[in-house]
Amino acid sequence: MLRLFVGLELPEDVRQALTAIRGELKGARWQTAGQLHMTLSFIGNVGDDNLPVIYDALNGLPLDPFPVTVAGVGLFGSPQYPKNLWAGVLDREPLIDLHEEIHQRLKQLNVSIQGRGFRPHITLARFRGRRTRQYAARQDKREPAQSLNRFLDKYGQLELPSFGVHHVSLFSSTQRPEGSHYQVIGRFPAG
Repeated sequence: MLRLFVGLELPEDVRQALTAIRGELKGARWQTAGQLHMTLSFIGNVGDDNLPVIYDALNGLPLDPFPVTVAGVGLFGSPQYPKNLWAGVLDREPLIDLHEEIHQRLKQLNVSIQGRGFRPHITLARFRGRRTRQYAARQDKREPAQSLNRFLDKYGQLELPSFGVHHVSLFSSTQRPEGSHYQVIGRFPAG
């Protein structure tokens, strides 16, 4: 059984710039440089026998190379109850179009894909578990929210140099005690 998703690999300079903005935020579990990526479509758990049909579906995507600019940071959840801290992108339309194409191709297969609303982003940190998320129940109620708000204010105008998208990648994800490990198991260039 493989846990799969389709995404974009990030260039080394983008990964380094994103790891450089890490801050001291209580409860934040920061992604390592090797974990940073942009998910386009989460597939989930599939049997090994489904891998060839997934490869076939991703071959020949109508992908014209386009630039992506990582810009701004945001939060899923609230400063009192944070879930994920993320970096956003400018000009989301090509990514949304690519997501839709991948989603449609995978949907035609007997591969179950998870269909959440798509918002292009790069997860920077996760806040795990009830204890680390429920800051409001703690003695220091204001401090975590203030720290997150300061971080969001400081990097809200972040803008990194653009990079070109020339292919999408199929990743496998393995859960480990230190966090998820991602491995590229296929690259699918513009077709």
